Amino acid sequence: MNLTIVLVEPARATNIGAAARAIKTMGFTRLVIVNSEQHLAPEAQWLAHGATDILTRIETAPTLAALRPQFDLMVATTARERGQSRTYVTPEQLAEELQHSSAMDVALVFGRESSGLTNQELQICDRYSYVPLANDYPSLNLAQAVMVYSYALSQVSRTIGLQSSPASQGSIQALKNKGELLLDKLNVTTQDKLHRWWLEHLTSLDQRDVNMTHQLLNDVLKKIDKD
Repeated sequence: MNLTIVLVEPARATNIGAAARAIKTMGFTRLVIVNSEQHLAPEAQWLAHGATDILTRIETAPTLAALRPQFDLMVATTARERGQSRTYVTPEQLAEELQHSSAMDVALVFGRESSGLTNQELQICDRYSYVPLANDYPSLNLAQAVMVYSYALSQVSRTIGLQSSPASQGSIQALKNKGELLLDKLNVTTQDKLHRWWLEHLTSLDQRDVNMTHQLLNDVLKKIDKD
């Protein structure tokens, strides 16, 4: 698994420097900044003690949507919202999922210090994760959140792929298309929880599970067409 940390419009150079230090400490190397130049400020260097190489290799993008084609899986870190149909996982649960996921290129997305990710940006992502806190306030700042997730996921890249064969992106896309065909026949819309669940969990299947699910959907579609 190749993990990339994505910071969307960070406003403080010190947070970027501290985040760079956190990800290097935990063995990760790729940091992408969306619509911000704060990493160029000297304050970023001050906090990135021992991790200035991460800063010099920072990649930038104009929007989160522009990054979407690069990744098999994008995970949004966000506060857990009651009443939402989204499935939220903790950092530990996310690490467990990634252990068995077929996704090779994964982006872990962090929002703005003041307002987090917009609803539109959340829609771009595949999974949602939050850090359970004892109190709603004070919350973790950006750099602290990056450290929590980097620590939780630090072992995943060392063990991912040892237990199963990753599914090819072609087979996953074909399965996605077949599943959407079935959902359409069942009159399941994009607003239904089942539709979102299908999209969220598809990338966690390995090649064997993808093959079995293909066969299952084939049988179900044949049965529906026959009836």
